[in-house]
Amino acid sequence: MLPNMSKNLLLPTILLTATAPGLAQSGGASGDARYLPVMVEVTQNGGKARDFSVVLFKDNEQVAELPPSSHAAFELDLDLNACFTIRVRKEGYREKMIHINTALPEGVREYEPYPCLVDLEPSDRFAHADPFYLDFPSAVVRWNEVKHEFDHSDEYLDEIQLKMALLSAQGAAE
Repeated sequence: MLPNMSKNLLLPTILLTATAPGLAQSGGASGDARYLPVMVEVTQNGGKARDFSVVLFKDNEQVAELPPSSHAAFELDLDLNACFTIRVRKEGYREKMIHINTALPEGVREYEPYPCLVDLEPSDRFAHADPFYLDFPSAVVRWNEVKHEFDHSDEYLDEIQLKMALLSAQGAAE
């Protein structure tokens, strides 16, 4: 069975289906289905990206695929207490992956939707890069106890951005 987001993948941009403005919480008729709304915007070369494809994995199994479209934004409703990977691909650009752990601490019932910006970079920048490093997610997202919201890991992001910048500079120097 596909997670809640399967119906939303068919639409390019979805209105937030939470029950309170700006907050996500229990959803569904019975109130027991819970999800994390993830609003994804894809950019390239300083503008909105077009004609990219999206593959969604839940607990390392592919559960949905969004074919290329002319829309740069879409929303996913991800089931709670699972791990997801969003993979964005476009011809001529480096594939980007975002890993999202939707586990919530005990007692948390309301939280903001997660805004996710994916910036595609031309693949020729990484022609000489070690493929080992290109296979890591661009960001790791999980519940942040300090901020009380879903957020990317700053430490992971700093490390992966530094490594990617070094690889890009190495390619430019050759």
